[in-house]
Amino acid sequence: MARFSLGMIPLMVCLAAAPHSRGEPKDAPLPVRVTLVVIKASESDETTNPKLATLAKEVRKRNDEFVGFKIVNTLDKSIPLGEQHSFDLPEKQIATVTIRQGMDKAGRIELIVKLPGLDDVTYNCVCDKFFPIVTHYKLKTGETILVAILAKPCTGK
Repeated sequence: MARFSLGMIPLMVCLAAAPHSRGEPKDAPLPVRVTLVVIKASESDETTNPKLATLAKEVRKRNDEFVGFKIVNTLDKSIPLGEQHSFDLPEKQIATVTIRQGMDKAGRIELIVKLPGLDDVTYNCVCDKFFPIVTHYKLKTGETILVAILAKPCTGK
């Protein structure tokens, strides 16, 4: 499981174009590497992981009740076009990510994300950056689950 730095997390997910791997037809869609960072947002504990400082600032613009942010887990999976994968969240909750459309001419990939307490979220990824989503699921501790999602084409390496 790869670990990624979240020091500079803007609110848009971005992608970089990747070369095709050997043995793959030139026009075959690449699988998409999805990284999901599971975060607990607190309304009482002001502790914030320094890697989440930028994310915390952006999330507080719309959710000013959150005062602290901690990384729970970082998960990643290569997902083929048209398929989905479920990621385990705390308290037996599930996040499901579906790759709806492969990389277009603008370098974007369309994802559908299903999170606890939310309708499906569909968006296009660009530029290799994380996209945070606040769920409506409160943990038994009173904290709220957030996820930050990054997607990029796999290179086969």
